[in-house]
Amino acid sequence: MMKTIKVYGKLAKFLGRRVFKADVSSAAEAVRFLVANYPKLHSHMREQYYRVRVGSHPLTSEELHHPTGMQVIRIAPVLAGAGSNGGLARF
Repeated sequence: MMKTIKVYGKLAKFLGRRVFKADVSSAAEAVRFLVANYPKLHSHMREQYYRVRVGSHPLTSEELHHPTGMQVIRIAPVLAGAGSNGGLARF
């Protein structure tokens, strides 16, 4: 089933758009979808941390592979010095 993936900040600027539709079942699959369609994205994403949310729920790294249901997957880069690594993912 098609899900909405929203990206923010430098990630949206790098990709040239903010909203994607893809047949994914988890946030991890959403990231794989983006990397598969934008070959240079992997090296871009390795340089920073991201906060990933499903709906309004921030995901831990353990939850990235959990099914998201029909909720929107949101991926936002975290600014340097923005606090602890709790709930942040690095790809």
